Amino acid sequence: MPPPDENTAVDPTGAAWVVWLVIVGPGLLFVTFACVRRVGPDELLLVVRDGRVVRARGEGFLARWPGVEQFEPVPTGPQVLPLVVRARTRDGVDVVALADLTLEVRRVQPGGGFVPAEDVVRVAEETVAAAFERLAVDSLVDELEALEARWPEQVTRLLPAGTEARALTVTEVEARLTGGAT
Repeated sequence: MPPPDENTAVDPTGAAWVVWLVIVGPGLLFVTFACVRRVGPDELLLVVRDGRVVRARGEGFLARWPGVEQFEPVPTGPQVLPLVVRARTRDGVDVVALADLTLEVRRVQPGGGFVPAEDVVRVAEETVAAAFERLAVDSLVDELEALEARWPEQVTRLLPAGTEARALTVTEVEARLTGGAT
């Protein structure tokens, strides 16, 4: 009987299980933890690829392709985002306002665009600044209540479907009434 070929020889030590245990097993475990995530309580988990929502889930587990897609957790309850608005009124007075935007995500449709919280804040700040630029400084405080009632609807129109601005409240306004040193 001829000697066995080197390329077809069976592992004489029987240590192939070590390769599975040391190399393949941890690799599979790492890939599983990198690609699968459990949805937390009071959160909606989105899988985003190229700025578009691919999958969304409110409970259970969700998978993604690593390097191609990313997980984006979104709170489902009301979320208060702070705003800092800088604007110049119609009569040329610089104004800085602090405000709170209450945002609520109800649902997210796959295929729709994903809007990060930073972009929502920017949209809300631009909406408030545009309103301030149409007012004179002496009427600013008097008009705030009427403006605050309209702002959530204006901001909601600029957000993806299922995301709603519940309230936008100005908490502090500072106006620079004197000129600077020249």
